[in-house]
Amino acid sequence: MLASIVKVNGYSPFKTLMLREYWENRRAIFTTPLVITGLAMALVIVGMGIFGQSIHIDDEAFTLREFISTMSERDAQEMRDHLNHALLAANMPVFIGVWFCMVFTALGSLYDERKDNSILFWKSMPVSDLQTVASKLLTVMLVIPLVAIGFTFIFQVFLLIVGSFATIGTEFSAWELLWGSSNLPALLLTEISAVIIYGLWSLPIFAWFMLASVVAKRTPLLVATIPVALAALMEELFFNTNHLLMFVANRLSINTEHNIHMDGQRMEQISFQTPLDMFQSISDPELWLGLALSAALLYLTIVLRKRKSL
Repeated sequence: MLASIVKVNGYSPFKTLMLREYWENRRAIFTTPLVITGLAMALVIVGMGIFGQSIHIDDEAFTLREFISTMSERDAQEMRDHLNHALLAANMPVFIGVWFCMVFTALGSLYDERKDNSILFWKSMPVSDLQTVASKLLTVMLVIPLVAIGFTFIFQVFLLIVGSFATIGTEFSAWELLWGSSNLPALLLTEISAVIIYGLWSLPIFAWFMLASVVAKRTPLLVATIPVALAALMEELFFNTNHLLMFVANRLSINTEHNIHMDGQRMEQISFQTPLDMFQSISDPELWLGLALSAALLYLTIVLRKRKSL
């Protein structure tokens, strides 16, 4: 199956571009979540009661078995909620690392090909600028986070296995307490939904990063941040408002009320919402205004890439 994925049969330019993105960004796509997941597993083995160490929750210390005993005293629904939320929260180190990979991959997406002159080779191939930009955008917004979800799923299963070992020699049933209370398919669907909704809301920011990447002669990060910082400073000085900074923060943040819905109340983390809750934001006009802005920025990116390679 893997051989059929990485092999290009016949004329398939977009698949070729996607494979190019994998080979050029395999550290961001695969290596980074793999390393973070491995480190997290090692920390769990060392620090979560496997060798008698303590888990610190709300300034109280528990061994792993004491923690399981405390969980067993809760009613079934409360236990399921706490366990599933804990499994989701345990994935945050992976998602934070992957978020940085998404940002820097977008910033370097169209700059690196000019830096190493590989743009000359790809411009000689029968692929359009639209296909090239689309492949890079899909890699940043979908491929990188979706591959990370695969690693978070492995980490969740690992945590359940660790908890199962801790029930050996006790009166607790690992199946009833852990495996029966967790809902891994629902957690997987929640994470995939979160990636899609986050991608839609943050698309204007990542489209701006790609525009900065195609414009920058050096250091795309400065090209992307300095104009925004200056515009925000001018807004603060002349209008005493911070709408631009709030727009960037809300769109770029992993946990933002705009990613759920716009009632102005304090939200739970996006990963703790049901997929239905998340997709309610599809009807928000601000989402569609952001998508329109994204389309304009991406169109400008395509035009500039075409001109810079002439």
